[in-house]
Amino acid sequence: MRFFSKVVLAALLAAATSASVLAQYGGRGSGTGSMGTGGYTPPKGGYSAGTGIAIGAGAAAGAGLAYFALRNRGTVVGCVEQSSQGNKLLNEKDKNTYALLGNGDLALSPGERVALKGKKTKDDSGKLNFRVEKLAKDYGPCQR
Repeated sequence: MRFFSKVVLAALLAAATSASVLAQYGGRGSGTGSMGTGGYTPPKGGYSAGTGIAIGAGAAAGAGLAYFALRNRGTVVGCVEQSSQGNKLLNEKDKNTYALLGNGDLALSPGERVALKGKKTKDDSGKLNFRVEKLAKDYGPCQR
């Protein structure tokens, strides 16, 4: 839910920023084909530096929010454990246990604390799986 609220906030900020930019546009592209006088009249003295700064700050804030909302998506950190179906990992953040799938090139040993990048999925029975793409960090042995 927190991720969704960050995305909505970023979208609202982008919409507000683009609305101020569109308000400055005169609307010449109506498609009539006539080359008459446009609806845009620049203000006397031009725009102040504050307008450009505000637009730039709004765009930077939107980009920053999008980065922070999406940067840790698909990362799990926890201890690798052996199970009858293969390796599994208890994610420290959400306390869910994921069956580890995929990357045969990556040798994960039970008792190892790791950060993995990949994709969270569910199988048909609703069991949580994590398709490993790469090892982000090896923290060494788990603390018991």
